[in-house]
Amino acid sequence: MIKKIYLVGAGPGELDLLTLKAVKIIEQADVILYDALVNEEVFQFCKEDCLKVNVGKRKGKHLKQQEEINELLVEYAKTHEVVVRLKGGTPFVFGRGYEEVRAIKEAGFDVEIVSGVSSTTSVPESFMLPLVDRKFNDSYRTITGHDIDVFKSIVKSYHDRENLIITMGVHNIKNIVEYLLSIDFPKDLPIAVLSKGTTNDSSQKIFTLDEVNKQNEEFFEELKKLTPAILFIGRTIHAMKEIQ
Repeated sequence: MIKKIYLVGAGPGELDLLTLKAVKIIEQADVILYDALVNEEVFQFCKEDCLKVNVGKRKGKHLKQQEEINELLVEYAKTHEVVVRLKGGTPFVFGRGYEEVRAIKEAGFDVEIVSGVSSTTSVPESFMLPLVDRKFNDSYRTITGHDIDVFKSIVKSYHDRENLIITMGVHNIKNIVEYLLSIDFPKDLPIAVLSKGTTNDSSQKIFTLDEVNKQNEEFFEELKKLTPAILFIGRTIHAMKEIQ
């Protein structure tokens, strides 16, 4: 029987949003390689002798490069029975999960994906912000914001019935907003900065695109302190205001 490595989604942060299946796998783990955004309260489910390895990557601070993480997964699988890669959110949404699966498969091991609750949906919902509301919109688009050139190549125009949900975009918010205004996104379109959603430290800040565009550098430096955060752009923010 081929040994299996588990890629497990730890959810957006709140411990109660960890799935039952994730808990069952964590309880069996001999080794856990975990991300920076994983709530370390999950370790209460571990065996006492479980080896926990922080391989977190945050902007400007990588404890391990992706290639090193891939190698560690394979090396630990050679010496331990149950190896778990614990990832923030869910493994295949902005988490390089497929790169890890490919490395594991190439090394001759099997993989099981245990889906988690994605921050792209759960964080807005934790602020009572609907992703789709028939009064305001019919669709939403999820995109990363860390590379402004890639962002520009994907987001080409404005549609008043679509929301943008931008992960990893706070450090680029100034460039993102300038670009959106240049392609005729309305100046009065609301933008929400949703910080640490689902956790006890959660907070929100709501502006219009024009308000953000007029801010100074001190404003943007303060926003960076709110990471991890999601940028939510769209008129559905008005729905949140109605029910909060």
